[in-house]
Parts: sequence; C-alpha cells; structure tokens
Amino acid sequence: MTDRTSDAADRTAQHLKAAIRTIDAAFGEGHAAANPSLVAAFLQSASLETAILSGESVAAMLDARAERSVGQVCAAMESLRPRLFG
Repeated sequence: MTDRTSDAADRTAQHLKAAIRTIDAAFGEGHAAANPSLVAAFLQSASLETAILSGESVAAMLDARAERSVGQVCAAMESLRPRLFG
C-alpha cells in the first residue's frame, strides 16, 4: 500500500472505532456490534459531512481567489484609463 492509502485506511479504522464507541455510549455496550447497519449509517453520515465541509472549504478558497483576481483586473483597468481615455 502507498502511504496515502495506508493513511486513509488508518483514518477509516479510527472512524470505525469512534463510531462503535459513540454508538455503544449512546445505546449500551455491544449495541454497535449487534447493529452493523447502524455503524455503517453512522460512518456514511460522517463521510458525507466531511465531504460537504471539504467542498465548502474549497468553495471559500476559490471565492477568495476570484475576488483577488477581480480586484487585480479592476486595478489594472483603472491604471490604463488615462492611456485609453485621455
């Protein structure tokens, strides 16, 4: 396995352990083992939330870059105004 794959597998194992602990804490010891579909749903929900937060982070970064680019274009156009319009 590559380092990235190994890291992803380690994170997934940690998430699985956290899901089991959380479910057992909420519903009693052994509940997670008796309800693997609940564990799967918990992990799927956590994965979706992580994907959404990651997407929001990327969107915010792209928005900031676009804002800076628009500012730079506006500044360049403003500096050219005297040459273009006298």
